[in-house]
Amino acid sequence: MRSTSQNTTVRVQLIAWLALVLWLPGGFLWAADGGILERRIDDVADVPAEARLALFEAQKEREKGNPEAAVDIISGFLLAHPDQDHFLVRFHLALSWARRGDLEEALSAYQASVAMEPLFAQGWLNLGELAYNMGQFDLAASALAKGYEVTEWKEPNVLFFAAAALVMDGRSLDAVPMLEELLSSAHGEPRMEWHRALIMAYLDLGDDEKGREALSAALSQHSDNPEAWRLGFRYFASAGDYEQAAIMLTIAGYLRPLSHEEEMTLGDLFLTVGVPAQASTHYASALAGGGSTQDFERLASAHLASYDFDAALAALDRALERDPTPRLWSLLGDLHFMRRSYEESYEAYRNCVEADSTVARAHLMMGYCAIQLERTADAVRALERAAGFPELGRKANQLLATVRSPAPQ
Repeated sequence: MRSTSQNTTVRVQLIAWLALVLWLPGGFLWAADGGILERRIDDVADVPAEARLALFEAQKEREKGNPEAAVDIISGFLLAHPDQDHFLVRFHLALSWARRGDLEEALSAYQASVAMEPLFAQGWLNLGELAYNMGQFDLAASALAKGYEVTEWKEPNVLFFAAAALVMDGRSLDAVPMLEELLSSAHGEPRMEWHRALIMAYLDLGDDEKGREALSAALSQHSDNPEAWRLGFRYFASAGDYEQAAIMLTIAGYLRPLSHEEEMTLGDLFLTVGVPAQASTHYASALAGGGSTQDFERLASAHLASYDFDAALAALDRALERDPTPRLWSLLGDLHFMRRSYEESYEAYRNCVEADSTVARAHLMMGYCAIQLERTADAVRALERAAGFPELGRKANQLLATVRSPAPQ
């Protein structure tokens, strides 16, 4: 079972990957400022004449960018004519509240509209969309599911967002049947986002077997789509399978060039699974156009781990020209120490402690280098400083005892 924090992370990833605006076909107009679906005024022939006139006037005010007046017109009409209340009147009141930015009022008006006419598809869909974008995923899921049920055209995106809302509400188990229905042959060619949502739902549930099956289906149907392989990378990275994550991101890179961040991530993955030579290749590719000091540190560390000293030296020299940090000087000291260039190593560690005297290890390494160079006084000074750090005191004092002991006759 996954922890609460892991589940939250999965849902955050999911909402980042899902579009937040619904698309629905025919009979509706997109509101210019919000995405709320608006019923055409000529579709309200069953509304009483006086109410229809009020709705017409309100729509004109909304089109002029004056939703406050639209709210006043409809609210005033309802106060004056409570006997002419109608689900479409409440619907247009909700549109006006939404345009005005009073989303809670809009939500209540949509709920009133569908309560008066439970078969009113537009009301359910607008209610679901607004609730979704307000983060009220429980309400969004039920409204969108009801909207899907009562619509004639069965637009699959409505079912998709109902399922997405369930996942975001922590009810992935309830979302799975909807997503599996979407991925059946009943809705045409399965879309990438449907696969993504199902895979993330299984990840959220901690069902690795089902998750891998769903991912396999996505890769089979969308093998030429780099986003499918990026999805595989995200799945395996979230599941902690970094070797498979690296494979997935590598294949994605064959289909479309990786971004700087993806190249660095791929380098991190290869370093994690113990392939530093591959890691350094991807770090170098990412940093061809420049990067941060920390990025160059990662590149140099990968070169060192793969014993490519010349490449590591080039990376460190480039980074030190930009920003001579203690960490970079320490890495340069390590490089020269591994090459047994003790004079250069000593100088690099000396530069490190000059930049930051609290780097305990650099003092100790200066002592090692000085011992190799047979510079007893320098070794004693460096090791005495190292002995002042609790984590290195025992080792430093052992070395000091060795340095201070008389040489055998």
